[in-house]
Amino acid sequence: MTGNLKPSDIASLGDGMHGDGGYLWLRVRGAARSWIVRGPRINGKKPEAGLGSVDRVSLALARKERDKLVEQWRNGKDPVAERRAAREAAANRKTFAEVATLKIAAKQSGWRTSFEGRTSTLDTWTKNMEVDCAPIAAKAIDEITVDDIKRVVSPHWDKNHHKTARELISRIGQVFDYAIAHGWRSAANPAGWSVFKHLSPTAPAKQHHAALPWQDVPAFLRELRTSPAVGVGVVEFAILTATRSGETRGAQWSEIDFVERTWTIPASRMKMGKKRAEPHVVPLSDQAIALLERLRAEGLAGDCIFPGYVGSRQQRATSPVPNARVWRLVKRLGVDITTHGFRSTFRVWCGEHGLDRELAERSLAHKFGSEIEEAYQRSRLIARRAPLMQQWADYCCGAPSTVVLPFKRSA
Repeated sequence: MTGNLKPSDIASLGDGMHGDGGYLWLRVRGAARSWIVRGPRINGKKPEAGLGSVDRVSLALARKERDKLVEQWRNGKDPVAERRAAREAAANRKTFAEVATLKIAAKQSGWRTSFEGRTSTLDTWTKNMEVDCAPIAAKAIDEITVDDIKRVVSPHWDKNHHKTARELISRIGQVFDYAIAHGWRSAANPAGWSVFKHLSPTAPAKQHHAALPWQDVPAFLRELRTSPAVGVGVVEFAILTATRSGETRGAQWSEIDFVERTWTIPASRMKMGKKRAEPHVVPLSDQAIALLERLRAEGLAGDCIFPGYVGSRQQRATSPVPNARVWRLVKRLGVDITTHGFRSTFRVWCGEHGLDRELAERSLAHKFGSEIEEAYQRSRLIARRAPLMQQWADYCCGAPSTVVLPFKRSA
């Protein structure tokens, strides 16, 4: 469309708005000269768009761009608003690494620091996001595909590390859920298990913690007591109480009630951590009390019942004995078991002797029955569990027992 302006007018016109016709205007403000398009009134509004400086946009090009804009406006489109939305989207765009950092920060308040000062959950998440996910770290969260995730987890599949791969997929999936929830991604979660269950290789059968046959426990305990190594008491106490290694190693003198003969493990140190509503109370057998009395008689200061030692044995560390040291002690005794496996040994012993299933499960701090039954079962059944733990200790230590066994209730 031929207009009113000539190329020679562009440099000579003074301040103001100079129309070329057909909605195109030259705006002059001092030395600044630029093109403006003021479109036809549509739905009561007159759209406007800038085309740029005359130094970059000639009169002929300005007329062509004006024609495109007017046609788009008349067809119900708003290219100016679209460009603005695109700029805002680009400014709001997040990389995978940025979203992962925000997700970790959001979850971190719910993670526990172990009694040894370790932040294993945070450390694992950080390693997964920074090391495993390095190939996708700088990529925009809304551009990542299933193939990208496959490349991240494939090294673990290739090594048959199926559990590690599945945990990694789960954490990556949580990052994408977080991005979708905050509007940084509109497409589906590419790391959802509903997709990856069809891609993951078949994992080998789950391996349980290696456990000692219950028939061998008395002999093992006798041999254990002959060792001068630090950690003997931890293993013996864990066996007698059927507790987890971490719970045992972290035991504090303040948790022991010698009068009531109980050990109260705080909920924060149990397996479920903050999700667990109540502490776990362990009835202590004669043998467990005797072990604690021997340790107390050593007269070493400190809150930990089973401390780590630095230098000489008389120098008590401020943290509990490390799990690795306990595990090495068990391995040196020539048995292929884990410290956690002693809980399995206890449970099998209970089953083999026909003891009450509920008492056995509650002695292991396991839930028993439905959620409704759990809600109504407020009692910790300490009085009924105490004979069971005494019978177990008598068996482990080779002592004759006069305890009445808590057999299964009749149906």
